[in-house]
Amino acid sequence: MNNRLSENEQAFAECFSRFVNGQMGSASKVGNALADDHRYLINEKGKVVFAFLERLANDYQKGRYDQRDEWVCQLAAETIEHLVENRMYFRTLNND
Repeated sequence: MNNRLSENEQAFAECFSRFVNGQMGSASKVGNALADDHRYLINEKGKVVFAFLERLANDYQKGRYDQRDEWVCQLAAETIEHLVENRMYFRTLNND
């Protein structure tokens, strides 16, 4: 499987990192604005969110975190585990 990002995907990931690193005023307001979109686009955004959470959960389980991201990694791990246990989500990440 090819895990490489396209040029557009890489540009978005870098832009989003710059945005949350000093340009964002309110995570809550941005999150709410992201939900105010066409239903199909909300579904596609959800796929990105869950892929992100699954990666953080995997990092937490493997001990790949530090004090700066421990909270979000632990929260992601507990969230993904709950969803998997309740058969509401099926892991997509290859646990390397």
